[in-house]
Amino acid sequence: MAAIAITPPRKLPVWQSVRASYAIVTRNLGQFARIVWLWLLLMVPVHVALGWLVQAIPAAAGSQAAFGWVRAVAEALPLPIELPFMASIAVAWHRLVLRQERVTRPAYLRFDRVVWRYTLCSFALFLMPRGVPVICALLVSFLAYAVVLPDAIAVMLIDIISAEPFIVLVMAIVLLLLPRLVLVLPGVALGAPLSLRHAWRITRANTLRLGLATFLCVLPALSVAMLGPFLKLLAMAPWWLDFSWPQIVALMWAWDLAIQLSQSHAYAVFSTLAYVCLSIFGITLLSLTYRFFVAPDHASPA
Repeated sequence: MAAIAITPPRKLPVWQSVRASYAIVTRNLGQFARIVWLWLLLMVPVHVALGWLVQAIPAAAGSQAAFGWVRAVAEALPLPIELPFMASIAVAWHRLVLRQERVTRPAYLRFDRVVWRYTLCSFALFLMPRGVPVICALLVSFLAYAVVLPDAIAVMLIDIISAEPFIVLVMAIVLLLLPRLVLVLPGVALGAPLSLRHAWRITRANTLRLGLATFLCVLPALSVAMLGPFLKLLAMAPWWLDFSWPQIVALMWAWDLAIQLSQSHAYAVFSTLAYVCLSIFGITLLSLTYRFFVAPDHASPA
């Protein structure tokens, strides 16, 4: 009986893919500007209005507690509002990288069924790191309600699941596995749907490679998003105690000014626009990983 040949999984070249992602964006800055400029122009008034809404709603305290949930909703609005903007940009960029479809019009404004499908898929994948701990807690509660687990064990498991270290650990694991699943997004942009099961199967033995490559390509966007919290943390560090008193005063004044700027509404709008622009490196990597793992008939050669 003839032996059946087992095809080994393909190994993603991490450094080559990361370098190619940055190089592709650099070579196509003109196309990138043509794709994003109108969307960025539309995002400015949207975020200004959202910032005004958050500031106009009083914080929840005492008699104002009834407005707390309204404020929380207002602060959470930017993400679902940004997703259609980013989805439209991502669809055009995927098609540019994978099919060489260039935008020839002076302004790009695509908002069709493909963009909405891409938005919904992105939102579902974004909820996964936050939804897994909630699903675990609901599962334990259901087992306890169905008398499958003793009450003492159920209470202990719920305490563990609701603990912050466990939530952080689960989110880290899910974020490590997520680059294998987001491979479905370029397929949505190209009109060649790819199932989550198929994306998981073809990227086997590449979890760490995809995680490292994704981290290196989203690092610029993460740096902008985390600049405000980083300044707060750095200002609280005791490293400046080794300086002389005038230097300490100058450093504290500089850090205080930087923190105030990072907390201003203007910086929030700027960081959002910068995050959208810098996310293009991660979108480019996603296109390249799609081309690497999926059959060649779904994408043009490099």
